[in-house]
Amino acid sequence: MSQLAIEGGEPVRRSPYPPWVCMDEEEERAVAEVLRSGRLTSLTSPTVYQFESEFARYHGVKHCVAANSGTAAIHMALAAAGVQPGDEVIVPTHTFIGSASPILHQGAVPVFADVELDTFNVSRETIEARLTPRTKAIIVVHINGHPADMDDILALAQERNLVVIEDAAQAHGARYNERIVGTMGRMGCFSSWEDKIITTGGEGGAVITDDDELAASLRLIRHHGEAPVEGQRQYFHLVLGYNYRLSSVHAAIGLVQFRRLEQYLEARRRNATYLSQRLAGLAVLVLPYVAPYAVHSYYRYVCKVRTDMISVDIDRFIAAVAVEGVPIARRYQTPLHRQPVFQNLGYGRESCPNADRLAGEQIALLVHPAVGESDLDDAATAIAKVVEAYAR
Repeated sequence: MSQLAIEGGEPVRRSPYPPWVCMDEEEERAVAEVLRSGRLTSLTSPTVYQFESEFARYHGVKHCVAANSGTAAIHMALAAAGVQPGDEVIVPTHTFIGSASPILHQGAVPVFADVELDTFNVSRETIEARLTPRTKAIIVVHINGHPADMDDILALAQERNLVVIEDAAQAHGARYNERIVGTMGRMGCFSSWEDKIITTGGEGGAVITDDDELAASLRLIRHHGEAPVEGQRQYFHLVLGYNYRLSSVHAAIGLVQFRRLEQYLEARRRNATYLSQRLAGLAVLVLPYVAPYAVHSYYRYVCKVRTDMISVDIDRFIAAVAVEGVPIARRYQTPLHRQPVFQNLGYGRESCPNADRLAGEQIALLVHPAVGESDLDDAATAIAKVVEAYAR
């Protein structure tokens, strides 16, 4: 057995892993064109509108309202849905904080739902356990790029007259029974942060909807609540709004990136399939599950480690793989219901045993389009090496 690099042995690889995101001359030309125009904002340039139009067309919806982050997109959606102070909003506890912090910014109450152990998503059952007469909305996160089981959730929402907001920040192009995620709830929210499936140049987001009134409200909220007018601005403000606008420079990058979306998705799925084949013989790992209804977009390749089958804890396991030269990380090791920001405000008292369990079992690996088979071979070799050293 080879000595682990963490114990002084030779690592599996010394070269850096391919970075993501990747850009080339096409993004450079798009940005240069916007810069030369001198029209850099959504108020003066058509570029943001062009991005919105293509994004809406791809999803088969009437409206896309671009934003400057995925978190802003969720906040805009909550505000447009009429979520008020004291309203309760159900959100999964196993997700990034940006799925839930906008609830606080809207003065509402976050109520944390547990997730399933296979898809890592909320379900009708975990949501139903959190319903009260004060529930106004449900935020459904398609975590890691795997769609949640939407039909049952939508049926529950219809029965209770609840607003469903899809958080598809990690799931561009994922599909649920042939429907693209983000198109099934009242609104769908996306992120185009630096390492997402597509980026708008580091920061960005969007909300999609088929509802004309919601779209109008989203546009008001995005731009200081300012009434839309033709010609010279009147600085007349109808509602409380924010500066959540996306710049034209970001939109120009997003247009180029978005036109590569299907190419990127094909690469991610191909890489995930290859990595699963390489890791299939390791009984210590539970490989990513894909439900029969789902087409995964693999923002992250997330496995579970059977910690009862290794002699070290999850942190030592991950550190050992990392020193072998392979990027690896834990996945949401502190669920939201245990985060101080919520607990200090009196929230997060829910019991979420599945999320607590996943916090100590999950590892996340990279399968983005810049990764090749040789990189995935190194990842599999490094993990197998560490498993062999630490197997009980």
